[in-house]
Amino acid sequence: MASCHIRILSQDDIDLVHAKTLELLDKPGVKVQSAKALDALEEGGAEVDRKTMIARLPESLVKETTSRFPKKITLAARNPKQDMVAPKEGPPYMATNGTAVYVADLETKVKRASMGRDLKDFMVLCDALEPLDYVWPIVAAHDGPKGFHALNEMVIGVQNTTKHVQGEAMSGAEALEMIRVGEVIAGGRDELAKRPIFSVVQCPICPLEFEKGSADAVIEFARAGIPVVSMSMALCGLTAPATLASAVTIVNAENIASFAISQMSKAGAPVIYSSESSVMDMRTGEIQYGAMEQLMIAAGVAQMAKRYGAPTMVGSFGVGISGDMPGIDSKASELMFDAMTNLTLTDFSSGIGGLDQAKGASFEQCIIDTDIWESIRDVRRDVRFDDEHFAAELIASVGPGGNFLKSPHTARNMRKELFLPSSGKSALYELYRLSGDQKSMVRQAGERVRKILSSHKPEPIPKEAKKQIDQILASHR
Repeated sequence: MASCHIRILSQDDIDLVHAKTLELLDKPGVKVQSAKALDALEEGGAEVDRKTMIARLPESLVKETTSRFPKKITLAARNPKQDMVAPKEGPPYMATNGTAVYVADLETKVKRASMGRDLKDFMVLCDALEPLDYVWPIVAAHDGPKGFHALNEMVIGVQNTTKHVQGEAMSGAEALEMIRVGEVIAGGRDELAKRPIFSVVQCPICPLEFEKGSADAVIEFARAGIPVVSMSMALCGLTAPATLASAVTIVNAENIASFAISQMSKAGAPVIYSSESSVMDMRTGEIQYGAMEQLMIAAGVAQMAKRYGAPTMVGSFGVGISGDMPGIDSKASELMFDAMTNLTLTDFSSGIGGLDQAKGASFEQCIIDTDIWESIRDVRRDVRFDDEHFAAELIASVGPGGNFLKSPHTARNMRKELFLPSSGKSALYELYRLSGDQKSMVRQAGERVRKILSSHKPEPIPKEAKKQIDQILASHR
């Protein structure tokens, strides 16, 4: 098998990053604001200072951690045909952007705070879009219950798509309620652990800090068998030094420390190594998606993840991420580097539908992004190099100076090996030329959104399960 991947680290580089990671985990260590997590780390061999809440992780604890977590995981879906297994062959599984704070209204185009009804519509739309493999709650539901927003967004998600839902939790209490919802749908805790229909993104505070609520949630999810995505978000020049080597090492250290909290809470808890790191825009202080450095960091940390055998989520994709209204707003270089993060050694990716450096989201952008993703994703496909595919006998039979146009071999393999979209898809992809009419592109995307929302009906969850879930959610309103 051959496949197209970007690697930037030599084996010596990988070994050196690992060595520097061990140094960071020992000194200065990691700040963990959760007493439960500190207890788990201390029991695993960490040196804990309760006054400063600093845990220093020895090499022995790191080895124990990396030996415990599963190297193959399944992110299940309500529809088993949409299950995702990692490591992934071919292109990564793709998801939406996550928890944007505003939506560009489909009808008025006005930016406004997103509500539960918006998230429901997004989930229905994403359920219908084949290039999307799983979904984040793409917008926050600002009308959700205080302290349990993520629970509310998860419930809206699982009720309006049969795909895997990836959320987050802000506290151990919220994590437990999300687990209760999962148990209702799966049919019990053991069944949920076997087929986790949701997973969670729990972000460290870069550099090297874990907030109490998030760390407590990691423990509860680990015990329940819910996969935890340890998404490090280092920004060179702000939360990481302005060198790529330091950013890669900080990301690696934060992921290992998060894994340690999970594995010391329950050996074998499923985890995913993750980074959404880039550089700070030195003019605004914001994260700069699409920067060249984002690609390089993603490639480096993906190699580190594979060193430990961890499932990986480091890539992103979205062509409207730089603008605040739907369309193709990114610069040509940003488009290229953003797309190329999916050529790293990643199993999962995200970013569809995002605007304004992930602060906003758009229905039309979901259509535009998925169309373009569909047109490029096969560059990561696996290509066979074996006797059949070398076709040596065919080459010999045609001989020097011949051609293979009339060969049955060409007819059998051209659609398997070459990118040959249908006439309909080719016409669709023509919409996305950088020199094209963006207003027409967005208008046509909006028409498709309206058609999907008026006609697509996701498979509902059973009535009794919905009743129980609604009762869980109602108890927090």
